[in-house]
Amino acid sequence: MQTENGTTGTGARFLLTAILVIGSLTGCATTSTVHEMNALQQNISMLYERVQALERRAESSDGQAQKRADLYARLDELQLKVRTLDGRIDETDHKIEQLARASASTSPSVPPSSATPSITTVPSPATAPSATTPAPGLPSAAKPTPTPQPSITIPEKEDPEKALLTKASQSLQQGQYEAARKEYQSFLSKYPRSQQADDALFSIGECYFAEKRYQDAVEVYQQVIERYPKGNRMAQALFKQGTAFQQMGDSTAARILYERLVEKYPESPQAQAAQKKLRQLQ
Repeated sequence: MQTENGTTGTGARFLLTAILVIGSLTGCATTSTVHEMNALQQNISMLYERVQALERRAESSDGQAQKRADLYARLDELQLKVRTLDGRIDETDHKIEQLARASASTSPSVPPSSATPSITTVPSPATAPSATTPAPGLPSAAKPTPTPQPSITIPEKEDPEKALLTKASQSLQQGQYEAARKEYQSFLSKYPRSQQADDALFSIGECYFAEKRYQDAVEVYQQVIERYPKGNRMAQALFKQGTAFQQMGDSTAARILYERLVEKYPESPQAQAAQKKLRQLQ
């Protein structure tokens, strides 16, 4: 009986010791697991923040790509407009050349007139026979003194075309832009074939530009380019078009017009000014 009781007591102590050891191991394992879970949560938070940062960068890159795509589309549209304008200019040149040839072929040559009045030479008073010349053998009478005739100065008639253009220019210089614009328009309606027609049309654009009506100014400058491609206002019209677009905030259109000006009229003062503008737009 003592042996069995001793064995039983030893087994109970061993079981109790095992339970305590397992409990302590379990406690250690639980503590370790908590630390590992906290570490995993921190790593997950860091990864989440990185993902959000990457998404923000991706969204920013997409926005920049969209802006670049819109800019390229706008550039293509403007280049198409420029090519269309070039086609119009070429077509206008062709029409002008055809009209010049037709005018040269239909204008009749003026033959020398056979009905030219004959010119009779009138003897001057020094050589003409005098009515008071005495007959031979008679004494000569006193010669009468000729009465001097007063000189009459006929004033030159003022050119109405020049007068109207001068009046419009004075209104423009005095800052009366609306009055000047109407006077230039009246000049163009009365004298559409004048040699100063391109100057008058360009000045209308200048009136709009001075009034900060840039869109109207651009349209008038374009009329100068289309109607008078061989005139002396082409370089100025291109430069002022580019400046008007720049004032409206369309730097892409302004850059295209400046580059076209430098390419077509490199020796003009406007081309030098356009190069400075291009450096500012970079």
